[in-house]
Amino acid sequence: MSEDTFRNEEDMPRGDSRLRHSGVPGASPVIAATPKSGETSVPADHRIFVRSSVGAAARIIQHNRLRYSNIVINRPVIILIEHGTKILRSGDFEVAIRTGGAVALCQNQVFDVVNEADADGAYQARWIAFDPDLLAQSSPKSMTPRIERALTLEAPAKGFLDAYHRATQAIAEPDSLPEAIAVHRLKELLIWLDLSGGRFSQSRPAGFAQRIRDVLAASPGSDWSSRELGRTLGVSEATLRRKLASEGWAFQSLLADVRMSAAMQLLQSTNLPVLHIAQEVGYESQSRFAMRFRARFGFAPSAIRGHHR
Repeated sequence: MSEDTFRNEEDMPRGDSRLRHSGVPGASPVIAATPKSGETSVPADHRIFVRSSVGAAARIIQHNRLRYSNIVINRPVIILIEHGTKILRSGDFEVAIRTGGAVALCQNQVFDVVNEADADGAYQARWIAFDPDLLAQSSPKSMTPRIERALTLEAPAKGFLDAYHRATQAIAEPDSLPEAIAVHRLKELLIWLDLSGGRFSQSRPAGFAQRIRDVLAASPGSDWSSRELGRTLGVSEATLRRKLASEGWAFQSLLADVRMSAAMQLLQSTNLPVLHIAQEVGYESQSRFAMRFRARFGFAPSAIRGHHR
């Protein structure tokens, strides 16, 4: 995506030209796909699942090659590639994860991400994001190196894959699995990660902008104002703006980025209509939403689902 695209964004962050998308959800509700009449090709699990105090899980479906710039990973996450290729770039670092492979990404990393469809025209991946509190309770006591940026697994062991699917089920089926079992299953996956050569490090305390992002992400479609947000956080409006500015953000910039982040996840992981997604993230006008989305990512919302860019 060109820098000219970023310059056209009216709410650029102050002091930091990188617009950031949070790669995994914080405290979003479960959002299910709504297939169109007569449509049967969307998997039954094409939705975003969130289980409080445990984690979040979803499947990404994309039908072409798209590049997403400056993606922030705001939760420790393990991604399993089912079809296609994921390419991660950060400075001189570059890695490609192909069909059947997996990658573990630690918190607060920033990547350019390319999701590339395979010869059959499909990119499909699953991800599991870990609740930070669960992670703090379950770091394996071993000498395995901590993951500094990313750990790739070209061919995960069968036990790893079985644990991954059990962890997904634990998040997706809260009514059938008690929380203690769900926590146990995610800890099992962390142990398999440790046995595969890496473990997540403890996350550092979140910065002020990240705290705000988490609050906004819980309800991106709300009619937020800096005054209302300050009241929620227990700080004055002036303090909120000053602290955000010190981290390179303006309130409207951060709000817009959170909304585009949520929209991107909904486009990738549900079959909700674009207008519905626009409304979910606070836009009554689909055209204004599409304009803002294109300004952030460089392509139209419909491009994620295989339509012309």
